[in-house]
Amino acid sequence: MKSKTQESLTAVGGTLRNEVAAPIPRKAAEVDLHGYHPDEVVGSGVLAQIVKQAWEMGATSLILIHGHGRSRGISPGFVNTNTGYFGLAVRCALRHDDELRQWIKISTLDRSHPGATTVALKRNLEPTRGGFDAEVFPERRYRW
Repeated sequence: MKSKTQESLTAVGGTLRNEVAAPIPRKAAEVDLHGYHPDEVVGSGVLAQIVKQAWEMGATSLILIHGHGRSRGISPGFVNTNTGYFGLAVRCALRHDDELRQWIKISTLDRSHPGATTVALKRNLEPTRGGFDAEVFPERRYRW
């Protein structure tokens, strides 16, 4: 498998020179967490596996869709957070989990959307994965 920046030797005027191809742009990986309980994703290590696999895919960022937590009987304590308990749990783990820091860029948490959290991932020059493994995700307990 060739790296993201592929080197090739080209003959120019009888001499060889190295040319580095332009980097292949990577896209964001997106995961919809609707239907899961926060403890199934954040507290069980599933979030770490999701972040690791997104990095292994060569994604530049990871979008975690958790929902905004409104209109479901959420207590008034969550009104000013722009998200519910699930979003707060995901963001807390992304900020404080030392295991995740090997794959994510520090201070790149984007919470501009109330129902999703985006985090930038460190560069992976040798992606080894084409998608997420289905067995990483637990069975959804809730219908959304």
